[in-house]
Parts: sequence; C-alpha cells; structure tokens
Amino acid sequence: MKNLTSGLGIWQILNSNIITDIIAKAGFSLTILDLEHGIHNPQTIQDCIFTAKSNSLYTIVRIPCDSYQLIVQVIDTGVDAILFPHIESTEQLKDVIGRSLLFPNGNKSFSPFVTRYNYGQKKENYTNPSIGILIESLNGIKNSENLIKNKEVEFVYFGAYDLSLEINKPGEIFSFEIISYLREVVKYCKKYNKKILSIYRNKKELECLIEVGVDFPVSSVDTSHLMNKLKKEREAYKEIKN
Repeated sequence: MKNLTSGLGIWQILNSNIITDIIAKAGFSLTILDLEHGIHNPQTIQDCIFTAKSNSLYTIVRIPCDSYQLIVQVIDTGVDAILFPHIESTEQLKDVIGRSLLFPNGNKSFSPFVTRYNYGQKKENYTNPSIGILIESLNGIKNSENLIKNKEVEFVYFGAYDLSLEINKPGEIFSFEIISYLREVVKYCKKYNKKILSIYRNKKELECLIEVGVDFPVSSVDTSHLMNKLKKEREAYKEIKN
C-alpha cells in the first residue's frame, strides 16, 4: 500500500461509481470493491476505479476465487491492490502471487494496451498491484507469521466474521477470542512492516482497533450505512408522528 500509512476504509458492495465518488468526497482513504459478496463485475470495477482515481481514492478489489482469467481482468483495470480471501498456507499464497505478478516475480500474462498501462502509451515501469491476503480462519491464524513475512504481501485484512463462525460465536467479532487472534496478527504485521485492516461497526469498536494497532480500520459496508441511516430517519418520523 504505497504512499499510505494509515487511514479509514470501507467495503463497497454496491456496484455504482457514484457510491465510490461519495466515499471519496466523504474523506475516506480507501474503498474495498467486493467481488465475493458484492454485485460487482469487471465492468463496474473499471467504472469505480476511474472515479476513484479522479478523487485520489485508493482501491482494493477482493477477488472471490483464484480464477486466473478474473485476476488478470481485475488487475488490468488499474486497481491499486488485490485482496485474496481464505489464505491459509504458503503453497496457496505462492500460487495466487504467481497468477498476479508480471515476470520475473510471477507469470501473469501481459498486454500493454489496457487501462493499467495507458492503452499502449506507457513504455516503462510496468507496475504490479499491491497484494493483500485475508486471514480469516484458525488455520490462517496458525500459519499467519509464515504468510505475512512473504515479501510480496503488502497488507493483511483480518477476517473477523468468518473467524467468529469457526469458533461458534457468529457475529461476535469483538469477543475476547477474536481480539486475541487480532493481536497476534497485528504483532506479525508490525514485525514484518506490513499494513493491517479490520472491520468495525461503532465508535467503541473503532477505539478498540486503534488501540490494538490496526492501520486501516474499515467502517463496515456501504449497504449497512445506508440501511442504518434510513432506519434512523424512519424512526424519527414515527416518533414525531406519534
């Protein structure tokens, strides 16, 4: 995550670049465009990235799987970083890195005529995206140091929701056990100079993430913010009417 040391992020499930524009103009540092749970496709990703770049908003795309075709399409949009889910082993990590980086660091195919390289006008400095991994299982936690120390990994997203399911506490993403796992991952991120992201839903949880040492707290999801705001407006209306 070059040129970013800390800041505020948000998950973007909605596939409109207007949402991206609102996120940027609200002062966020980054948006995570979600291809796993969101309703995005390569075209909407491209549209959102155009809007993000015009606003100097950092973009991360969560890849839903290790499909080589999808990885190439997303990278060629010019996205700043890609985030791989469910990373648990060094072998798995090596494979997705190989699919994502240009020779000699990987074996991703290359066309200079795409958005990333100014449609054939860029003659040098063919850059790779930053690589991030989601650590969201007990196996991932167990192997976290070996995963995080990989030189190609620039950041880690701590997947509290999937972990909460695995320990039979679904949705309790700030339980003692989850925070203990987060502290362990943060420790290795600091040791190997990697950035870490994790989600929060309210001010108390945000304060916890900052205290633990999370570099980029992620302010929940665009759909959640919209739903909560609309519900508050409806409740205010009902209170006045009654």
